[in-house]
Amino acid sequence: MLVAFSGGSDSLALLHLLRALRESWPLTLRAAHFDHGLQPESAAWAVRAAELCRRAEVPCEVGRAIGLTGGPAEWRAARYAFLSEARRRARADRVALAHQRDDHVETVLLNLLRGPGFRGLAGIPARRGAFVRPLLGFARKELSGYLRATGREWVKDPANRNPRYRRSRMRYGLLPALADREPAIRRRLAELGRNALVAEGGLEAGVRCLLSTAGYRKSAGGAQIARSVLLGYDRAARGRALRRIARDMGFLVSRRGTRVGASFIDTGESGHGVDIAAGLRVEREFDRIHVRCVREVPPDRELEIDRTRARRAGLQPVRLGGRDCEVRWGALEGTERWATALPLDSVRFPIRVRAPQAGDRIRTRAGSRKVAKLLMERRVPTSDRSGVPVVVDADRRVLWVAGHSRATVEPADPGGAWFAIGFTERRHRHDDSRGT
Repeated sequence: MLVAFSGGSDSLALLHLLRALRESWPLTLRAAHFDHGLQPESAAWAVRAAELCRRAEVPCEVGRAIGLTGGPAEWRAARYAFLSEARRRARADRVALAHQRDDHVETVLLNLLRGPGFRGLAGIPARRGAFVRPLLGFARKELSGYLRATGREWVKDPANRNPRYRRSRMRYGLLPALADREPAIRRRLAELGRNALVAEGGLEAGVRCLLSTAGYRKSAGGAQIARSVLLGYDRAARGRALRRIARDMGFLVSRRGTRVGASFIDTGESGHGVDIAAGLRVEREFDRIHVRCVREVPPDRELEIDRTRARRAGLQPVRLGGRDCEVRWGALEGTERWATALPLDSVRFPIRVRAPQAGDRIRTRAGSRKVAKLLMERRVPTSDRSGVPVVVDADRRVLWVAGHSRATVEPADPGGAWFAIGFTERRHRHDDSRGT
């Protein structure tokens, strides 16, 4: 297991609690520390974090960002990209994160102020992919109390109290003020998160059952479903089913588009349809409802990044196989569908982002293989393969098939700089939907 280790009280407590478990579990521990490079003291903190790991007899890998800008979202994305690569290098099954109950409560309240659905109110998940959070049942004070009782000191980052950041204002301003008036506010917010998680899980299970009962079938051009079954549910359920189908097709549908689509299922005539998002249309053919992608496939728009650009954070749209993506490098946001990091000293620039081409091969620890065969084995539909981003270097060496495989590219200097890159699909919204 890889421990995401900042050196703060939460991650230090996590490291030692997991270390104690090694007496009864066959647990191999490694740690990874990411230096964001945002403060003059950060390099010294990285040294201190590595020293704390050494004392705990846990190997620690230190990564450093280059030219990281923006705010907490960008910093988080860069950190997660580093942790993902560190996990791969360590061959670890999981990455343990030190979020605890107070972090969870703060997230629920932050999301509540944004006006989310149940998914946002659920707060921090205990697990998302390879990332796990074993400390969500503990309060911040409990963890720091454990460290004091065992005589351990931790790194203290003054930026955690900077009122410039929303979470800091929440942690040291709004939440304490609310707790003065309502002492049980933290417990109630935690309960709200648990209830929202249960509700969201139930709604998603209901939608899966609805779609299965309605004979939901996907095809290259879209999807279809039985209207008679949909009419047995209210408009809210029909709207949720439409949003799920749209997500499967790579679209986000606005609330207005959802209402228009759900209403059309109820009253629309056979042979007619409505647009529920730009390029996405709902049509009725007798008792079948079809959701169709009506976008024309425009020519590809590729991207080239030279070494100078690679040293600065950047963002640029690309179009591959008719699919629009945003390529972000240097400073990721954490919302990317696919992300990775490459060692700067082992990559020949410029690198290109393009669609797969005949003859492309990628070399991994398992050996060299054709990209076309890789996508076939991953069951990527033939119609979607031209939209899979491929990153190649100046030698036309395939470095990464986004979302599927990364080439074995070892850094010449393990402590050297890394180049983070990620892709976000640009999903189309359309609020002015009208029937025809």
